[in-house]
Amino acid sequence: MVIGTMVEAGDTVTATVTIGTVSVTIAPTSFDYGTMPFSSNKQSFDTTGVLASKNISATVGSLPTDLGIKGAVTTDWTTLHITTPGVNTYVHMFSTSTNETTRPASYVGLTTNYADNVLASNVAGSGQVWFGLKIYTPTSGVATQQSAAVQVLATWHQ
Repeated sequence: MVIGTMVEAGDTVTATVTIGTVSVTIAPTSFDYGTMPFSSNKQSFDTTGVLASKNISATVGSLPTDLGIKGAVTTDWTTLHITTPGVNTYVHMFSTSTNETTRPASYVGLTTNYADNVLASNVAGSGQVWFGLKIYTPTSGVATQQSAAVQVLATWHQ
């Protein structure tokens, strides 16, 4: 016969989590490229008024953040192309910059999909990214005022 004593031991692990914010704030939220003819282009950095030769800022929340960017068709310009304007086809491009007053270089054509366009990766919590936009008007087509939306999406960088 075996007689034994059972001994139980325990230890505790405490897990802590702090909630952070995944967000992006864009400033300014709108600007006007002004009046342009067909087959022309202009950078947001070049506009007068709201931007007055300044870049657009994207400020993230408290967590490391990836930023995607996408364009959209307008009411009458029904195609957004990455390189070549055409009839009712326009090009909208983006480029990052080092600060508010340095002109962006090497623009990349926007698509209508966030997955195609990375504005910035692993932006530190409460960090800021500067960027500019450039538009190429269609070669011909509808000549009324158009509003070309550009959206920026913040996701948590894990």
